[in-house]
Amino acid sequence: MSATLDTIVIGGSAGSFTALKTILPDLDRSFPATILICQHIGGHGETRAIDLLQNLTDLPLRQAFDGMSVEPGCAIFAPPDRHMMLGAGHLHLRRGPHENNFRPAIDPLFRSVAVYRGSRAVGLILSGLMDDGAAGARALYRTGGRILVQEPLEAEFPDMPNAAKLAVPAAEPVPLDRIAARLIDLAGAKAEAPGKVPWDIGVELKISSLEAASMKNEDRLGELSPYNCPHCNGVLWEIEDGPLIRYRCHTGHAYTIDALGEAQEDAMDRGLFDALRAHRGRAALIQKMADNRSDTKGSGFLERRAAAVHEDADMIEEIIKRRHETRAGQSDPDRPMQ
Repeated sequence: MSATLDTIVIGGSAGSFTALKTILPDLDRSFPATILICQHIGGHGETRAIDLLQNLTDLPLRQAFDGMSVEPGCAIFAPPDRHMMLGAGHLHLRRGPHENNFRPAIDPLFRSVAVYRGSRAVGLILSGLMDDGAAGARALYRTGGRILVQEPLEAEFPDMPNAAKLAVPAAEPVPLDRIAARLIDLAGAKAEAPGKVPWDIGVELKISSLEAASMKNEDRLGELSPYNCPHCNGVLWEIEDGPLIRYRCHTGHAYTIDALGEAQEDAMDRGLFDALRAHRGRAALIQKMADNRSDTKGSGFLERRAAAVHEDADMIEEIIKRRHETRAGQSDPDRPMQ
């Protein structure tokens, strides 16, 4: 019996909920494939999203749990704060390292589908900021999967569809009002014979699953870079993945080059605010010590120290202001902030 296209995997971020409100109402429980969905929604937002979307469609919508079996005719959403990954007929949920500053992230899900479904899968990247999903889409394409993207020109936030199209030039842009029909055309169709899974895709899937994070594996994936991981301060390996440049640390945090830039900016902001808070607190304590000294000479010395620390704090505050002014001036006025 020949294999058929039995898995649809969807990734999205900002604007993807609106897209799903258009796509899912045209699908129902007779749909001959499993749909796996990862969105960048924190906290309990995903549960709320499922409830709202279920009111619009006859397709059963579920939130994933560890060990959940996958069957056609339903859509399964990644839960908050867990990577959702496909196994041999069931789902794994792992609190693995953030990828592209997200958990759940789209890349681990797509990568798992690349390993366990390959040519039987269709990947779809919807509206979103930045480029999570691009590396996963490339992995799925390398194992024979078909890649679709929401037409970037009409996407609410075109970054993610554009990034996926750059990573997979053969990806098919589809207007939002045609996506459901395109999925119906593809689901259940004959699939190409599966190919061999490239070793690097398997290794990265194991790292996301907390099964194989080690310096030896990162040495195989890429070259040591001069950069440190903004999450754990570990060394980063640079990975050349076709047109993509990506990074991983030995604990498994993963970034595209753009996501690394964002993470570095956030880490610098946290460091500067920590330094500002420490200086303000230190200056206040030294001043209190000066106020409690009875001898004029000792009190004067402490007051000068307090003034010097205050001066350093003012300098740090000025650096923070300049950084924020510079970032605001360099930002694209047509692109909302994350």
